[in-house]
Amino acid sequence: MISNHISERKKDSRFAYMISGHNSAIVYTMFIVSSFSAFVKDDIHYIFGKEEAVCPVCGNHMRFNGRCRRFVFRENSRKREKYSMRVFYCSKCYHYHRELPDFVVPFKHLSAKIYAAICDAINEFVDDHSAARICRWVKGFLAFGAAIVRRLKLEHPTLVTNYDSNSTWDTLRYFVRVVVNIGEWK
Repeated sequence: MISNHISERKKDSRFAYMISGHNSAIVYTMFIVSSFSAFVKDDIHYIFGKEEAVCPVCGNHMRFNGRCRRFVFRENSRKREKYSMRVFYCSKCYHYHRELPDFVVPFKHLSAKIYAAICDAINEFVDDHSAARICRWVKGFLAFGAAIVRRLKLEHPTLVTNYDSNSTWDTLRYFVRVVVNIGEWK
């Protein structure tokens, strides 16, 4: 009986995304925007991207589908701040996408500026395991981001990169945006 129900769902194109590689019907991917506006209401920062919402998977225009909450520690606050991010839905590939501002590192609780500041402040030997772990993650991610950009330059020779390699924060923010927007964030 269950297998018959699943085979009926396979015939319906609306449910094709459920069985194409994920066990859940709602799979969130994300895209990073660097141009956004924000306002604060009831201690919640509402983020609105100024760029057009285009699906990073198929390139289709997406429609607004709601909001989700995100908690991030920023560099100038001692408490975590609440952010309300927009969620978009692509009717072509049936994916939900979260719109994140460029200071947010996906799946992390600290902002990109804090990660860069921790990594810049650490010398070769650190007794604090958390800071050392953060520094290892940042250095590994910067190497991964550089490899992704090199690969993109090989595939697209006219690609222009615009980041300051002397600034850990600018480089980290740029690589996070590139890696997320091309769908390589795993």
